[in-house]
Amino acid sequence: MASKSPSFFNFLKEGLLLPTLNRRLFAAVFAIIVASSYLLPLGNDLAIQPFTDEIGIDSKALNGTDPSSQEFLHLIQEIMDDTRKLLITATVGRLVSMSIGSVTQIVILFAAVATYSGELLTFASLLGKAKAQLKGPLLTLAFVYALEIGYSALLPAMARLLTFLMIKQYLALILIGALLIIIACTFLVYFNFICSLSIVVAVAEPGCHGAGAVGRAWRLMKGKLLRAVLFIVVTVVLDAAIWPVLSKMASGLLLGFLYTILMAAVQVFDVCTKTAFYYECKGAPRHRLPWCLPKTR
Repeated sequence: MASKSPSFFNFLKEGLLLPTLNRRLFAAVFAIIVASSYLLPLGNDLAIQPFTDEIGIDSKALNGTDPSSQEFLHLIQEIMDDTRKLLITATVGRLVSMSIGSVTQIVILFAAVATYSGELLTFASLLGKAKAQLKGPLLTLAFVYALEIGYSALLPAMARLLTFLMIKQYLALILIGALLIIIACTFLVYFNFICSLSIVVAVAEPGCHGAGAVGRAWRLMKGKLLRAVLFIVVTVVLDAAIWPVLSKMASGLLLGFLYTILMAAVQVFDVCTKTAFYYECKGAPRHRLPWCLPKTR
């Protein structure tokens, strides 16, 4: 008998329930996400705070100093040195945060893919598996970053061209340019989804990475546009729902920690749902999932 095709919303349900198949593993993964998401920005802020304070003190002292004096030149030099150190520290902190965030994202994907495939891994075995197969997903992630940066740089260039056409008052070309920008901005959302799906491909299909993973994700998306739109809408709604917490983070560390927990939960849901979406696009058998088993009386 042919298996019943999954419902339109099925991948959302599977993404929500997937962590329940290996609670210990996802609890450990969730704790890692929360710890890294909360402590890394906090550490970065603590690292740059001394430079910010020094720049503020020197700037105030500068206002009351004679511009022709040697002290004025000394303060200017100190402000320039502290600004340079601030930029270097902030850049290094940002790169470290991005690197750890990327590795964490890949580890979550390995957990989701292994669990969906029926493997009940421990956290230690998950790390071992991720370490052994990390090269492909990292290469894909770097390739995806390059594509997204290139695409994002294309939009301002198109906007500048449109401004030039408006100055020259080429009405027909202005309409065509405006239409192209609208299409490019709309396609950017779909393009970003394909890029993120390619990371799932790189984890689930060892040996398929980089441009091959992006091409594979593109082919899997054929006929699945409405489901992709549904996924994007759901994640946008979830992000919007927790935004009020972010707006009140200045009230204290507790709200900031609460926001980090909520964002970690959304990230786990995002990865698990995307994994379920990948297997649905692939047409993988779902008989191993408990909620797909036939009900018995």
